[in-house]
Amino acid sequence: MFSICGIQLREMSDAASYLAPISEVDRACKYPYDAPEGGFVLASGRLLNLEQAQLDQMDEDPHRGVLAERTPVLSVGSNRAPVQLLRKFGPDSFLPVTPARLHDCDITHAAILGYYAAVPCTAFPSPGTIVDLNVVWLDDYQLAQMHRTEGINVAYDFVVMETVEHQFAVRAGPVFGYAARAGVLDCGDGEPAGLSAIQSHGRIFKTLTQADANAKLRELAKVDDDRSMIQFITEMQADKSARDAIIERLRPHAIQAYKPPWQVQAVNIDGADAYL
Repeated sequence: MFSICGIQLREMSDAASYLAPISEVDRACKYPYDAPEGGFVLASGRLLNLEQAQLDQMDEDPHRGVLAERTPVLSVGSNRAPVQLLRKFGPDSFLPVTPARLHDCDITHAAILGYYAAVPCTAFPSPGTIVDLNVVWLDDYQLAQMHRTEGINVAYDFVVMETVEHQFAVRAGPVFGYAARAGVLDCGDGEPAGLSAIQSHGRIFKTLTQADANAKLRELAKVDDDRSMIQFITEMQADKSARDAIIERLRPHAIQAYKPPWQVQAVNIDGADAYL
């Protein structure tokens, strides 16, 4: 058991599976990683169950509760996963996470290559589609670090999401997120592809695994040579100029969202270059 604001939270029975370290190659191959359903808290390296009743007890005072003075950020890809949050914010971090649904969008493969050589993702308009995701509540320091890890103003924009439905009763207000500046990967017939690892309801796009997306990216960028996926990933992780060249080659194969249900917010932050 773990006490937060005098409330006892129980550690998840399968916490170890969500927090197990992953290799550099698996950071690309296993993207976007496994995430538990429902609410949770990552506290001092421990993964704890969080339910509505517990949150209500912890947040009786809106100025002192666990969500107070924190910014809600929708997690559409790897930020859903405890192992990624642990890597980004360290073993001493405290991160409350609540369940949410994104309406009229799907989670699709972005037209970029991440710095650890995954084909990352982004939301894309999809009328009638609903995706079960989560919201991570960040303090000011954590939000700045999240901006850096998203390659803010280069790889991603910080946005206000307009179609998020909280699954817990939390304070009213905007929910933020990140949208890929490059758009989404044209995976055939001028349409994106959803991430097969992230389930959605009413999906209209086809889906690709991370391995499929890697192969499609290599085909479109004309680097579909005899290198294995692992060899390609290893080389891309080590060579920023090679990643940049591939991203440039993907530009003609990128699809931009038309009237997306989000609004870009101005952000100025140092240190994002390390995550490009």
